[in-house]
Amino acid sequence: MTRHLFLMIWNQKRRNMGLMLEIFFSFMVLFAVLTFILYNYNHYRQPPGFDYKPVWALYMDWKDAPMTEVQNVQAEVKRILERAPEVAAASLTGSMIPYGQSTSITGVSKGEADFYPHIWGTDADFPEVMDIAILEGRWFDRQDAAAAHQPIVINKTLREQLFGDKNAVNELITHYDDKQLQIVGVVGNYKYEGEFSKLDPGYFFQIDTTHHPNVMVMKVRPSADATFEAQLMRQLNQLAAGWSFELRYMKDMRRREHNQTLVPVLILLIISGFLIFNVALGLFGVLYYNINKRRQEVGVRRAMGANRGHISAQFIGEVLVIATFSLTPGLFFAIQFPLLQVFAVPSSVYFMAIILAILLIYTLVLLCSFYPGRQAAQLHPAVALHEE
Repeated sequence: MTRHLFLMIWNQKRRNMGLMLEIFFSFMVLFAVLTFILYNYNHYRQPPGFDYKPVWALYMDWKDAPMTEVQNVQAEVKRILERAPEVAAASLTGSMIPYGQSTSITGVSKGEADFYPHIWGTDADFPEVMDIAILEGRWFDRQDAAAAHQPIVINKTLREQLFGDKNAVNELITHYDDKQLQIVGVVGNYKYEGEFSKLDPGYFFQIDTTHHPNVMVMKVRPSADATFEAQLMRQLNQLAAGWSFELRYMKDMRRREHNQTLVPVLILLIISGFLIFNVALGLFGVLYYNINKRRQEVGVRRAMGANRGHISAQFIGEVLVIATFSLTPGLFFAIQFPLLQVFAVPSSVYFMAIILAILLIYTLVLLCSFYPGRQAAQLHPAVALHEE
């Protein structure tokens, strides 16, 4: 029976070519969409390593003010925030804050190996503001400014690249300009580009005015409202009349960052949904065409003793074979992605997307062919033969 179905569909491949192409392209689009979704979902499952909800970010633009004025004003801004009852903690940092859409990468080496981690300049209060847990060692403090080697705090990903599972505290690594960096602590995840980003290696260093820090992040209490925001902005504008201040909520920054990932997924889902809808219409059309054209064949088979299950199974089997012929070249192309390591996506994600796409296509085929196959099985042999 199975061999007969494959031979029959193969001989009718020209007639079914349009439907086969639709299933093929639907499979490839489903494979792409599922790969993108699974890849981002695997990243999303990993915690970001900080708490964004109670955090506001104050961006400061000092125009052409001299650095001595910048340093004095920023110190006063931090004192104002620390005295405010609505603020639990404040930290001066650079623009590479979570969801800030800024990045900075440098080069370091250990022995003969080179690494290129992300870098984040902050002050000693940053972990309190962002609720960052220290896994090993400690965070740098103000006394470290006079240390013989620049103190840094690395994340777990960089620790694994540099030392594996070994302790990294007090170890030295070399910056690209031959400056020695001393590791004083290790933190866990720090996905500052958003939950959908991968765990990139990176380290924190103690910032100063030479790095031009332009952001003050603050952890606010529930009492912080629009009234406090208005008072704060008025106080800051009085403090530095020539400066420009902009206050952003980190939860809103997170939403904008996530939209950059979710919008392409939505577009791909719409495209794949349109293709799948066309495939469903094609399947219904092919089956109803076959039923109306082959009513005499159905009547003869029923008269010779074939039951309703046999008739229904044949029509459903034909569509399954069409789907199989369509998926074979699709599977060939899809399997090249994990074999060639395209886009640096883990092979497990590709294989899972292939399996899910195949299951979805076969599920669609079964759902679309069940009712027409049942209608064919309902034909009475006498009625079908009488019509012919």
